[in-house]
Amino acid sequence: MTIMSEKNALGRVLMMSKRVYSAAGKGEDTGNLMLLLDTLSAVLSHINFPEQPMAKLMKKLEREVKKAAGKAFFAELKPFFSKLCPVSDFDFEKAQLHIPALILGNDKICEKMARGQPDRARTMCSAMESYPGYLFGEYEALSDSQFYDLVFGYYPKLYDDEFMEPMKKLFKPDDEE
Repeated sequence: MTIMSEKNALGRVLMMSKRVYSAAGKGEDTGNLMLLLDTLSAVLSHINFPEQPMAKLMKKLEREVKKAAGKAFFAELKPFFSKLCPVSDFDFEKAQLHIPALILGNDKICEKMARGQPDRARTMCSAMESYPGYLFGEYEALSDSQFYDLVFGYYPKLYDDEFMEPMKKLFKPDDEE
């Protein structure tokens, strides 16, 4: 039996997150979105955790996602748990640095849902949908700060409300690259 690496586990969680954000941003039925995002955040927080690394939590994650997502949406997420589903290469160290921002984004989305502001939560999900792609290198034509400004910079202008500003430091200004 081959043990999954932390990088492979993180890649799978990022791909799953992208699909969750995409569906939620479009208003599709994702089951219990708040529970789903909390579950993903809980697993993300275990990256390289010696006692219980993310890779060892994948079976538990699958069970929890199945409960949270509901039957129809889980069918879309299930392939991400299969070893047959390839994970694109990515900068593992960079992705690890961005885990607190992913968790913050999930928390902010849940906060808007709990406050009865699904339109704001959908807008946040639409922005967060690009984040895993950024970590997979899909936006390499943009500098880090350009990515931040294009993807996360519009939310405060739309709603006069903070979203990812506390994590802006992760996206280096152009002159520091």
